[in-house]
Order: sequence, then structure tokens, then C-alpha cells
Amino acid sequence: MSNMEKHLFSLKFAAKELNRNAKKCDKEEKAEKAKIKKAIQKGNTEVARIHAENAIRQKNQAINFLRMSARVDAVAARVQTAVTMGKVTKSMAGVVKSMDATLRSMNLEKISALMDKFEHQFETLDVQTQQMEDTMSSTTTLTTPQNQVDMLLQEMADEAGLDLNMELPQGQTGSVGASVASTEQDELSQRLARLRDQV
Repeated sequence: MSNMEKHLFSLKFAAKELNRNAKKCDKEEKAEKAKIKKAIQKGNTEVARIHAENAIRQKNQAINFLRMSARVDAVAARVQTAVTMGKVTKSMAGVVKSMDATLRSMNLEKISALMDKFEHQFETLDVQTQQMEDTMSSTTTLTTPQNQVDMLLQEMADEAGLDLNMELPQGQTGSVGASVASTEQDELSQRLARLRDQV
């Protein structure tokens, strides 16, 4: 097995790992949602809000892991083609040297930078990668938009059949932002749903 083939294996393995991490975040999100319901039942809105923020953070993180998994997968496919066609360049071989440690770290920023280097080696760099990056940076896992938090709290209260004693800002209803969700978000939600079924 050549060095490049070993690295190809590492890429494929990393894509699976990222997928697995998405599933973990998905489970965490479910656990946080259960805690929201309990807190609402006890009338503890402040605690419910903290769990709602955690749930949304986990959901965003799951989506980011899924995105990166798809990106690593795409790079693996390109490397596979390069290996098959014997078109592995010296610069490409250079990029893979630091690869294993980066992939093992499961650090999205580092993996993203590594994928940037890889993609730089392929002339046919699809526009999608840049779009994916833009979308990813817009759903940072550190910020949790308050309207999403309010909507999730309302949703959990509805599911628990309870009234949420929380003043929503004027003119803001439970359905705020529901129609704003982009098609891509829907697709990712569907992928997450399929992952749930596999668990």
C-alpha cells in the first residue's frame, strides 16, 4: 500500500468519524430537549432557556460535522481519482504529511484548513466548497440566536402541553423564522433524521 493510499484511507476514516460526531451531537440535542421539558414543567424558564441554547448549539455542531464529513468525502474521492490515474503531484504529497494528526484531532477549523490546502491542489475546485464554507461560518456554534431559543422553548412547551410563562417580544410569534430556513438547512435536517434512524 503506497503512502498516498494510506492517507486516502485516513481521509475516508475521518469522514466516518465526523459523521459519528454528528450523531453524538444529535443525541446530546435530544437529551437537552428532554431537559427543557422538565424545566418548563417545573416552571423554571431560566433553566429551560439554558438547555434550549445548548440544544441549538448541539444541532448547529451536528450540521457542521455533517458538512465537514461531506467535504472530506469529496476530497477523498478526488485523491482516489488522482491515485488511480497516477496523477499525484509532489505538492499534493507534501500536503498529506501533516494530515493524519489533523484528522485525528477532529478540530473542524484545522480540518477545514487542511481541506483548503488539498482543494488548492485540484484545478477543478467547485464553487460549492466556497458556498459550503460561507454557510458554515454563518452558523457558528458559539452563538445561539435568541429567536431560535424562544421558538424551541415554545415548541417544547407545546409538546409537553404546557403554557410557557414567558413574554415574547412584541410582534414576535412562535413561527418567526420558520419559513426563513434555507433549502440547504432542510436537506441537512433530512440527513440528520436519516442518521437518527440508523442509530
